[in-house]
Amino acid sequence: MVLVFSQWDVSDPSFGGGRRVDALLSMLGRQSVLLQPRHYHPAYSTVPYPVHLGTRKVGINWGIFNFLVPRNAAIARGVVRAHSPQLAVFTSIWNRYPMRRFPGVPSVLDTHDVNAVAIAERFGASHPFTRMVQAQERRAMEQVDHVFTCSERDREQLIERYTLPPEKITTAPNGVDCGKFSAPGPGVENDALWQEHLAGHTVLFFMGKLDYQPNAAALDFLGDRLVPELERRAPGRFKVLVTGGPVPQRAFPPGMVFAGRVEDTRLTAYMKAVDICLAPVFSGSGTRIKLLEYMAAGRPVVSTPKGAEGIAELPSEAVTICGPESFASSILALANQPEARLRAGEQAQSFAAARYDWSTVTAPCWRNVLERWIRFL
Repeated sequence: MVLVFSQWDVSDPSFGGGRRVDALLSMLGRQSVLLQPRHYHPAYSTVPYPVHLGTRKVGINWGIFNFLVPRNAAIARGVVRAHSPQLAVFTSIWNRYPMRRFPGVPSVLDTHDVNAVAIAERFGASHPFTRMVQAQERRAMEQVDHVFTCSERDREQLIERYTLPPEKITTAPNGVDCGKFSAPGPGVENDALWQEHLAGHTVLFFMGKLDYQPNAAALDFLGDRLVPELERRAPGRFKVLVTGGPVPQRAFPPGMVFAGRVEDTRLTAYMKAVDICLAPVFSGSGTRIKLLEYMAAGRPVVSTPKGAEGIAELPSEAVTICGPESFASSILALANQPEARLRAGEQAQSFAAARYDWSTVTAPCWRNVLERWIRFL
């Protein structure tokens, strides 16, 4: 049995971190047992723990401390005693606390970013929280048996930052379920929101967990800078569709349409119908799964350098990388060239399928390492 620790509820993986944990569980199959807050996962054997600090959104995601809560830690330890797992898989540097009493159980860490880098960008390198994160990350890197990263850039940063042996770290890139975008499905012809607010416009698209700080900053950029500039330069032409939750309470321009959290089928239909996808990301680490999903849907993308960070050998025609000052011009250039948009989308889709599919690219990276401790069924 493989015990998978998650600080997130991944029963409905509508955000990047959740999608990665879900892909990992899919690779492990029925031999995994998931520890997650509050709910039973519909597809995997689950032991829910009662206290979820992630509902508190003040400054940081307090859910990182879920396994420091005594009640939660006791449940995790009980599972270990009852099942004697062959392997513990941590999906965050903060998950290890309950396993300190079980040093004989092998463990691996599947990272989503370089935490210390991401936090330093938000709070500054000398901030006490940054120093705490760096110390926790160092301990996690030293104490687990193996580490997975989601990009070669992250791997190189961890090796250099914590003086780790290169053979201890393997890149298992973030990915996307390309099959769901190639499969037939409903379009937007009967979607009330699309027909009422978006039909007849050039539709731009942004998605994400909207209370995650980099996504909140992206929304501020869209509402305060990009949409007003597009409206000045092309009045009435553009609409920006935003999916994900929670929908922010502040006022945004009428050119931005918020759909909230939508089910996967509807999200896929939206992505396949929009004209251009946006990744105006200015901070963070790891790779942006949203950008991979945009490409898998066959859409051209306009992104900041940070938004495209960690994705190797991006085709230049598929993803336009520019600074915030050039975002509007890049969008207008694509909007005025429908044939170029079509070529960009085709190139993006081919690239995603060849290099970033969860099942054919990422899963073998995980499997090749984990076979040291477990036999796959």
